[in-house]
Amino acid sequence: MAGSVRFAQRLLGVPGSGIREVMSRSQALKAAGADVINWHIGRPDFDTPQHIKEACTAAMAAGHVHYAAANGIPALREAIAAQAEREYGVSSGSIDPDRVVVCNGGMEAVTVTLHSILEPGDEVILPAPNWPNVKWGVALAGGVPIDVPLSEGVLTADAISAHVTGKTKAVVLSSPGNPLGTVTGKEELSRIAALAREKDLLVISDETYSRLYYGNEGAYAPSILSQQGMQARSVAVSTFSKTYAMDGWRLGWALCPTPAEATLVAKTRYYFSACSPTFTMHAAVTALTAPQDCVAEMVAQYDERRRIVVDGLAGIPGVKLPGGSPEGAFYVFPDISELGDSAEIAAWLLEKHHLAVIDGGVFGDKGRGHLRIAYACSSADCLRGVERLGSALRAWQK
Repeated sequence: MAGSVRFAQRLLGVPGSGIREVMSRSQALKAAGADVINWHIGRPDFDTPQHIKEACTAAMAAGHVHYAAANGIPALREAIAAQAEREYGVSSGSIDPDRVVVCNGGMEAVTVTLHSILEPGDEVILPAPNWPNVKWGVALAGGVPIDVPLSEGVLTADAISAHVTGKTKAVVLSSPGNPLGTVTGKEELSRIAALAREKDLLVISDETYSRLYYGNEGAYAPSILSQQGMQARSVAVSTFSKTYAMDGWRLGWALCPTPAEATLVAKTRYYFSACSPTFTMHAAVTALTAPQDCVAEMVAQYDERRRIVVDGLAGIPGVKLPGGSPEGAFYVFPDISELGDSAEIAAWLLEKHHLAVIDGGVFGDKGRGHLRIAYACSSADCLRGVERLGSALRAWQK
């Protein structure tokens, strides 16, 4: 019997999370005693560093347990602004902390930004394939997501230009990207910046994985906010989840073009969740301002795992990795289209071989024929995983 609640059509048109479905099934198999290798969830397997947890405990003991401002405590906004200055290579003090809005995770930062800027029918250009939460976040905010195929793993200025219309409001960049782990280089970012200025487009730069970077441009992946004039027409969104293994803390931020625009985003944020927990924000200050050795150690381990998985995939017949080894995040996105339907293969790998991967179709039609592998598990599990995957796919082909 149908219920009496008449849900909004924009919600009914949004699918559930294919990633969470795999996570639930994986957990059920593990609870039943199966030896499941977790290649499905984009979540660090490290514990939150001890000094950050101790800072949280100290903040609670000091009484930081009440409401805060919607845009976050001043100390955290100052620390985020200082971190942004380091990442974008600009002078100390040049980024106003009042441009920062602290949110409950990077996803809320994306959500409140979209709800702040979109009118019904506004179009938002998105890389395809991409993390599905952004596409459906656009739809839930009343916008129209426009999927634009990647070229060699990145969204190019030419591809964006071909899809700009009179209704285009913004472009989303995801670099390093999910699910590919690919990074947009400085030259392409320069071309995108020129196009954004020419077409008067806002850029939403998803910088979730900016510090999980293995390329040759330094400690941070290149950002469009380093391009001339782009801080004035970009919103950078990021999170503590990946860099500091704080995914369960639900803490992120949006860096807006100006303090006035941040005030409007903070207004939207207030009506979503009021504020972030005060004691977690104090802990996040410690995360950003303490020595960053813990980050370097985690990145080094991710890099080792990346090499294990990429090298292992190279030896499996029928598996391709266009573009070679990804330069960021903790994902690879192998093409298995020669072997059959990726959704069918992903389900079979989980049920028959206890290898939890994500069907590329979860990330949009352009992802079909691929698997997303998250190497956010131990090096030993990565070694076991490529051996198990190779054995399974050879059996599949017989």
